[in-house]
Amino acid sequence: MFLGFLFRKKEKEKEEKENPQIPKTIVLPESIKVEKSLTRDEFEKIKNELRILNVEREVLSESLTRIYEAAAEGRITEEEKEKLLAKYRSQISKLNDTIEHNQRIVSLYELEETRIELVKMFTEKFMEINNKIEEIRKKLGLVPKEFIEQKLTPKPVTTATKEAKPAIQAEKPQPKRSKADEELERLKEELQRELEKLEQIELEG
Repeated sequence: MFLGFLFRKKEKEKEEKENPQIPKTIVLPESIKVEKSLTRDEFEKIKNELRILNVEREVLSESLTRIYEAAAEGRITEEEKEKLLAKYRSQISKLNDTIEHNQRIVSLYELEETRIELVKMFTEKFMEINNKIEEIRKKLGLVPKEFIEQKLTPKPVTTATKEAKPAIQAEKPQPKRSKADEELERLKEELQRELEKLEQIELEG
């Protein structure tokens, strides 16, 4: 029995050497769940309210000008002018609070939409590059031998000003870039533009 166990063990080790386990190819999930804070209808409603509120604020601001003009022409007293100014300024202040609140909602919706587009763009580009890799690998008759784990830990985003660039040094000759390098560089530029758009929306909100 013991000899039989040793024989089976050696057979298993021989089989593992002859047929080493090949890492599975990368497979993306079919979908990624991304939460949305507002529906499209809710967003449109808030956006329309914001448009009307801005018009209303313009009307009230013009009313302040009319009050000063009326006081200058002697049609109202100083006391009446101050009373009217206080009334319209109070209304404008409340409007500003509502406009700011609604603007944040609009910015939130736009940020979430941009996030969805960013995920979609990344997935499409990733699959495009991955398919090219599989195609070339197949033509060369190669199989993946190992996986390098890339942790998806985001770097903290800061809005600090960029550091000054160091003094220009003598340029070193740049090696000729391959098509893969150019494609990767183009993808990085597109992602950078999306991130800058996100920061701009965030600042405006």
